[in-house]
Amino acid sequence: MTKNYRLVYDIVREQARGSHLAPADVFTIAKKKRQAIGFTTVYRALARLRELGLVSEISVPGAESSYYETTGPAHAHFRCEHCGAIEDIDYALDANVLSEIARKHAIAVRDVSLSLHGKCRRCTGRAESPVH
Repeated sequence: MTKNYRLVYDIVREQARGSHLAPADVFTIAKKKRQAIGFTTVYRALARLRELGLVSEISVPGAESSYYETTGPAHAHFRCEHCGAIEDIDYALDANVLSEIARKHAIAVRDVSLSLHGKCRRCTGRAESPVH
């Protein structure tokens, strides 16, 4: 692994469990540590690390970009439609249900990505802002 790819991997790995970094976030952190690194290098590093199974790419409908996190146990993601926050949800599709879906539709499932949408606990308590 090149030194730049290693830097990108370390940045994602050093984040707390449940942290989700956009490529721009990774670039900002990387730039502070290695001034000469370019955005394209960070983007390519994230793609390669994903191919190697070292990081997971999260694509949540409605989010501004894909996000990256360390590879870990299966879980779902929740996106707050009010503030845009993305949180991990401790949930995985039951293996028997997944097998039945695959059998019923004659498909081979490689990966499952589950996202939930609504209001987060912080925004649920907030009053809606009046629309002018």
